[in-house]
Amino acid sequence: MIDSVRIMLLAILLLPICTAVGQPWKERIKTLPLAEKQYIDGIRDDWLIQIPETPTAVFRNEAMNEITLSNGIISRTFRLFPNAATTSLKVLQTQKEHIRAVKPEAVISVDGMRLDIGGLVGQSNLAFLYPDWLDNLTSDPLAFEFYDFKVGIPDRRMEWKQVRHHAPMADWPAPGIRLQMDYRLGDIHPEDVLTISEESSMGRKVIYLDDFSQLSREWTVHSSSSHERSSFVNEGKPGEIYTPNNTAVFAEYSLPSGTGLVETSLDVGTDKSGLWGPGIALLWQDRSVKFNLRPGNEAGTPNTGAWRFIVFDGQKENTRAGGKDNVDFNGSWLLRIRIDGQFIHCEAKPKDGKWKTYQSIDNGQLVSDPQAVRVGKLGAAAAGVDHEYPGEMIRMKINSFAAYSNVDENEILRIGSKLEALKNIKISVNYELYDHVPVMSKWLTLKNGSSRDIKVDQIISEYLGIADHNPYGGYRGRDDLKVKPNIHFETDYAFSGMKSQVANGQAVHWGTDQAYVTQISWVQDILNTMRIYPLHGYHIGVQSGDSLESIRTFILPFDSFDKERNGLAIRRMYRTIAPWITENPLMFHTTRSNWEEYTNAVDQAAQIGYEMVNFSFGSGFNAEDDSEENYEEMKKYAAYAESRGIKIGTYSLLASRRIDDETDVVNPKTEKPGGFSTFGNSPCLASSWGKQYFAKMYKLFRETGFMTFTHDGSYPGDVCASSSHPGHDGLGDSQYQQWKIISDFYKWCKGQGVYLRIPDFYFLNGGNQCGIGYRENNWSLPRRHQLIHTRQNIFDGTWESTPSMRWSFIPLAQYHGGGSAATIEPLHQHLDHYEMMLVSNLGMGIQSALRGPRLYDTEETKGMVTEVVSWFKKYRTILESDILHLRRADGRDVDYMLHVNPQLREKGLLLVFNPTDRLIRKKISVPLYYTGLSTHANVREKEGPLTRLKLDRKFEVELEIAVEPNWYNWYVFEN
Repeated sequence: MIDSVRIMLLAILLLPICTAVGQPWKERIKTLPLAEKQYIDGIRDDWLIQIPETPTAVFRNEAMNEITLSNGIISRTFRLFPNAATTSLKVLQTQKEHIRAVKPEAVISVDGMRLDIGGLVGQSNLAFLYPDWLDNLTSDPLAFEFYDFKVGIPDRRMEWKQVRHHAPMADWPAPGIRLQMDYRLGDIHPEDVLTISEESSMGRKVIYLDDFSQLSREWTVHSSSSHERSSFVNEGKPGEIYTPNNTAVFAEYSLPSGTGLVETSLDVGTDKSGLWGPGIALLWQDRSVKFNLRPGNEAGTPNTGAWRFIVFDGQKENTRAGGKDNVDFNGSWLLRIRIDGQFIHCEAKPKDGKWKTYQSIDNGQLVSDPQAVRVGKLGAAAAGVDHEYPGEMIRMKINSFAAYSNVDENEILRIGSKLEALKNIKISVNYELYDHVPVMSKWLTLKNGSSRDIKVDQIISEYLGIADHNPYGGYRGRDDLKVKPNIHFETDYAFSGMKSQVANGQAVHWGTDQAYVTQISWVQDILNTMRIYPLHGYHIGVQSGDSLESIRTFILPFDSFDKERNGLAIRRMYRTIAPWITENPLMFHTTRSNWEEYTNAVDQAAQIGYEMVNFSFGSGFNAEDDSEENYEEMKKYAAYAESRGIKIGTYSLLASRRIDDETDVVNPKTEKPGGFSTFGNSPCLASSWGKQYFAKMYKLFRETGFMTFTHDGSYPGDVCASSSHPGHDGLGDSQYQQWKIISDFYKWCKGQGVYLRIPDFYFLNGGNQCGIGYRENNWSLPRRHQLIHTRQNIFDGTWESTPSMRWSFIPLAQYHGGGSAATIEPLHQHLDHYEMMLVSNLGMGIQSALRGPRLYDTEETKGMVTEVVSWFKKYRTILESDILHLRRADGRDVDYMLHVNPQLREKGLLLVFNPTDRLIRKKISVPLYYTGLSTHANVREKEGPLTRLKLDRKFEVELEIAVEPNWYNWYVFEN
């Protein structure tokens, strides 16, 4: 019934609407229903235990000027007039509202212009949002305007060929609703564009550009005499200033007539000065105007106050220019001085930020042409005089300089041409809300409907003003004490980390809101704004008729502050938006590739119940050898494995190696490879070598029958400044293009059914497994040590990951050393340890990198491994279900974890380990809330008889356990 109602509703919403060209949404909204109670107040049951009966739907309000996406767990509401904007993001059961201030739905930087997508302006207080304020908010006339929406089903962002065991009810794509909101640019005149452009060159001719790759003779350098090392060219690097804190070191350039704007990019580095802070100045014969950052003061201590900029207007220093504006000087900043008639404007912005005017100086008459410009540490009044107390040595960097003409009429005409193209761009902002989980996704698509190509430099695809959480008035530089709002954000633009927060660091940006002047922090440094964008931007050309899709954001508002519950929510999110992570094949990593030892490995795997064999590193197998001879050999190997019911695959090392100077990523500072990439040296995926490498990988999995791929050293996000690589234009687009190459390959693999083991966070692009998080040298420790490390790693690595998302390690043969004390070979001599390692991993649903030349060496060994594998397969569904973290291994007492799944007959399985040399018999409390059991539980020890236990008011039972020395035990909970 639910599905049929949804289908009827979608059919109505997808019908063409006959209405005026202006705003077709006004007719379409009439087809939407009003929300029922459970979609407003929230469902009654716990969604982590009972699957909700409320499918996702889209609703309108009575006034027909708002629409709401809701699934009874969370909701997101949009005001549609006079422009569209998010006005509510709510956790329904608690009625927790996360939106405090209206922001644009997105922001794009295209052809040198930064434009808001939707949004409303005029909110008088950004700490909260009164509903009656909404009717008085207005639309920014320079923003893209909302004009229509469509409702459909979630997008299949990649194909998933389901060829192996995975979790039951792993739907793809995830059921739910997709809402598409469309925007276009209204009537804007070319002169208006100058006010919104983030490019200083807009409407002006270029006079001079310098990236300080070398020091031009056109610069005159002034260096302080206070220290012998004071220099504008430190250690051979032009623009790097090394000098005492309160001294003047700068470069001066003579300007031609007609100069109307000067700009510099700089990094503060370790500078902690005030009047001597890094900046820029214009000079006339009788005066100077200086604009500088204020990272500290003359005492050399960091500036923790709210006034961060200084302007010298020719007569006096304004040390509070721009008022309170607590900004972060850790990244690159751009400063410019702009002449406009009789005014001189001092403006600044962080890299990829928005220009802000910090002071406008009224000259009283038309400003004459400046004669020169200075960049660097200028001192009081830009006079180049040192303070009487120079202070400690500091290091800062002038990155670039640009000088432009006054606004030029011919350039204005060129703007008009660009504007016509922008008017033919269609922006669609897409939202998906999924059934049964508090998870939604968001992304933007741009369709270039103009007759000319455009350049998209940046897309901020999510922008939210979020309610303060645990705000404080002053952190005194202790950023580690700042608490973020209780919402989880991540993107498919994640790499260079095995933990979500780390891997998403280049796309998920918590920030402050400088317009929020009523917050409790007087320096306005509370983390209450979320923006999603690639740190290095897109910088992608979009040809006429083509489209560009932004990275995708996934949003999970928590309903609790409990670590375990929030972890369960994240794990449920992954099962929903990336269900391939529930594939969890039993895999053996063979270290031999000769035919005899290979067939033995395959035969052993088949006999004990394993499902895959992978050629490990060091096996002698070369995945990059695309010779016909090697391909025939691979097909032969795959065919033999197939005849035994086994799938095979291979290992390849990608990024953490050096190829050659032409191929490796180029350091943007030195313009040479080496010295900056994540792994020291790494090939650029967009180089000619990279194109050939991926052509070989596509061919390998298309033609050989290989079905698993361990892709080591995957792309970690290195940028590349090469201008000769065919797959990227330069530094700006190098990260995005390389990410696109690797993510497209992983998505293609998912469509072929290839199982992907990647030691990086590529789950949302098709990755199946990532490392649990271990120190490789620990597998060279004595075997007893390895057991504790194994269970500690699993305990720590599964708070936010399902067991099937992670692999651990079992070194059957020696690995990084340690000798006989560290290895299991000969297997039959260490049978108990072998079993403990298998159960420590498989018992937690973790597939280990079981690496060696064989799986067993005697019939006794074979019998043990077969028994453990059979036990795992019997209880596979509950063992691959979520883990409750009860007691971490410490070698002193029992350690244990509990699998839970309220949808199964076995609703819980408790695995207990005894690392001591004594029998341990004791009573422990076992929390059963997330098993779905509420009053009584039937529990059995292993395959023994059931015992009925009563749950207390905390949904816990007291269970007596007994575990033999250096061994394990397990208990099953049923209804």
